[in-house]
Amino acid sequence: MPDYTASREEVSAGFSRLFAWGGACLLLVFLAFVLADSLPLQLLTPSWQLRFSNRLINTAPIALLGFVLLHLALYIEPSNGFLRARLVTARQGAIAVTFAFLLLVPLHSFATWRALAQAQGTQAMQRAVLDERVTMIRKAIEAAASPEDLQDRFSRLPGPRPQLPPAALALPLPELKRALLNELEKTQTRASERITRPTPADFWALGQGWARVTIASLGYAVAFAAGAQKPGASLTLLQSLGRGAASRKSRSTKASRRPS
Repeated sequence: MPDYTASREEVSAGFSRLFAWGGACLLLVFLAFVLADSLPLQLLTPSWQLRFSNRLINTAPIALLGFVLLHLALYIEPSNGFLRARLVTARQGAIAVTFAFLLLVPLHSFATWRALAQAQGTQAMQRAVLDERVTMIRKAIEAAASPEDLQDRFSRLPGPRPQLPPAALALPLPELKRALLNELEKTQTRASERITRPTPADFWALGQGWARVTIASLGYAVAFAAGAQKPGASLTLLQSLGRGAASRKSRSTKASRRPS
């Protein structure tokens, strides 16, 4: 008859190894996703910063689950020295992960602001280029002394040059100028309408993304801080911060109670 106690220990050891390897693999998957999406590095580009922060938040549950599984593996098999050493390493690495999520808040905030400023700057630049182009063409039309002179002035303009159809050369100059100026105004209006500006929906979407990343970053920072631990420390990072905050509050309360 099989030994029930031995069988239970074997099952526990099997689950412990499963959780340990599963947790380690999930952490590797998290790193692979983050590294693959961060290349090539463009640290000063707002679009890269937004993409990187969103990728980090979207894949954070994988890392958190892997971190929890490592704890669960050691809980099932507390005498396994190899699992204990692996968990110690993971807890030390969680300190860096905690601060990475905290730094994600100002990074994403700055990237959101830069994205809005860049969109507005691009729109302003496009309008300036359009206005300058229209002004040059208008001056060429108004200064022309004849249809041939107008065609010659058009040929000296930088960039794409307007072309007069052969039939336009037979028109009286005042009529030709009037028709060209009217067409130029219509073209400017159409081009101006195609220059997009940030809409209220764009602002709302960016605001929603900022709120989501901010709240999630703080939540994941607290979650990893609950398991993060410095070498040789008996308390987790979250416990240390909690005790420090309680100690400062106690000192502040005592100081306020002292007689003046």
